[in-house]
Amino acid sequence: MKLNLYEDKNNIDEHVDIYFSNMRPVIRRIVDTVNSDRPVLSGRPADEDLDDGEEIILSPEEIYYLDYVDRKLFAYTQNGVYRLMNTLSSCEEMLWNYGFIRVSKSNLINIYKIKLLKPDMNMKVFAAFDNGERICINRSYKKSFNEYLQRMRRMG
Repeated sequence: MKLNLYEDKNNIDEHVDIYFSNMRPVIRRIVDTVNSDRPVLSGRPADEDLDDGEEIILSPEEIYYLDYVDRKLFAYTQNGVYRLMNTLSSCEEMLWNYGFIRVSKSNLINIYKIKLLKPDMNMKVFAAFDNGERICINRSYKKSFNEYLQRMRRMG
């Protein structure tokens, strides 16, 4: 992808032109950034009561994975675990172009945070993150995970 930047001190009508052959995830992120539509998730530290404490704004690139447990959604980051008020399916839709893919009934993972994919017995694969945690990629999600991974590598 080629990027041209032009500075014109007299220009009062700033604009961005994007030429593309298909709407790839990287193009979508650029458009969202320009339009300020970048998804953000808000949550509270998991160990605090939802009525107390401060609300934390999380950016997709901070999140390693999302985990749905006991009818509650949690986001795992380098700095902690946060309880989100979103649903897992809404996050899946919102974060699709930002490297997130469902790998089980209760998990979405950020492919950009994966350090290693490790095969295990029974055709299982584990995604190991650079924070030391591991998530199992369920066999029924493995094919769509591999297709998504290849697609994001080609287009990212």
